[in-house]
Amino acid sequence: MAAAATSRLPYDQIVGSATMLDALGDEKFDVIVDPVGGRVRTQSLQLLAPGGRLLLVGNASGDWEHGVNGNTIWQGNVIVAGFNAGGYLPAHPEAVPDAAAAALTATASGLADTEIELLPLAEAATAHQRLQEHTAPGRVVLVP
Repeated sequence: MAAAATSRLPYDQIVGSATMLDALGDEKFDVIVDPVGGRVRTQSLQLLAPGGRLLLVGNASGDWEHGVNGNTIWQGNVIVAGFNAGGYLPAHPEAVPDAAAAALTATASGLADTEIELLPLAEAATAHQRLQEHTAPGRVVLVP
């Protein structure tokens, strides 16, 4: 959460996934973009307003077993849609120029700035541990 708080992205509120439902209470959303997957994805369904949309754009949690219940979608009157750029763009090369232009605009405005930490190769185990524990603030580069 510290990385989100110090990023240049225009967040209205930053909430950790462990306390997400309690922190947001009765607040409902029209759109939720979920790059995390797993339990966070399932909890996100409870935060959608009727007619809301949950966009599945990744699975950073690595939880491939935790699924979304179709009855929850139906009873909540919500829409769940997936987008996988790695699968879509190679099959639809005509979309690449617009996607690249949008990425360049975001990068030029500073929205894509990522903190990079350089560590000596001898600290590879530490780097892997920090990445696995999600305590690295951005990218970790090992330097020989």
